[in-house]
Amino acid sequence: MTGTRDPVRRAFLLGIAAFVALDVAASPAAAQSEGFKNTVEAYLMGASMAGTVGAGPVSTDIDVPSSTIFENLKFAALLDYRGEAAKWAVAADVVYMNLGKAGTSDGGRVSADVGAEEFIVDLVGAYRISKSFEVLAGGRYTGLNTTMTLYGPLNTREAKVNKSWVDPVVGAQAFLPLSETFQLHLRGDLGGFDLGCKFTWQAMVRVNWQVSPLIRLGVGYRWLDQDYESGSGSDYFRWTILTQGPLVAAGVTF
Repeated sequence: MTGTRDPVRRAFLLGIAAFVALDVAASPAAAQSEGFKNTVEAYLMGASMAGTVGAGPVSTDIDVPSSTIFENLKFAALLDYRGEAAKWAVAADVVYMNLGKAGTSDGGRVSADVGAEEFIVDLVGAYRISKSFEVLAGGRYTGLNTTMTLYGPLNTREAKVNKSWVDPVVGAQAFLPLSETFQLHLRGDLGGFDLGCKFTWQAMVRVNWQVSPLIRLGVGYRWLDQDYESGSGSDYFRWTILTQGPLVAAGVTF
């Protein structure tokens, strides 16, 4: 998995820098309301995972090639709130993911089933540098309920783990107008810094359609990479997982 994840991580970090260039190039700039504006959105996301999961002596590798990503999607539901003024904004993002995938361990001699329920809460504040570009800082809570079952030639082993942690995160996002009613939204953040995860990053690209002053629709794609380890021996737990998938959103602005 290291060979797959490192290029993605480098591309993500370069994408953060590209936000600034895209903001300068965007014309005209996105219009902003003079008063305080609230937006509430509901999402549905097809979530698939790839990486390594381990609990005590039980460990398995999971890999979902991009060519089969849509064949391995499971369910995620998201609720997002954003409140914004002229120069700053606050946002809360609540995510529930039901993930699952078959994998292999011990050189392919053992098969595995991995299931995970993941509950994530993002709380960030944003400072607007320009009308279409802003920087972010905040925290991400992750609660995880994981079950792994390994099927070997001689026996079956199962491990169940409940874990939770909080990651500090920093990032940036851009709202780039495509027309009077369509907008390109780019977001990226990174964090962890060994305070929760060793390292974590998230990226999202989506197109928003302002159907009316009240109603907004969106489609896009989201990535969340988490590299978390804790404990040792029988208490060891590892969650080195890239979760990704397409999303659709509907929201109201008031």
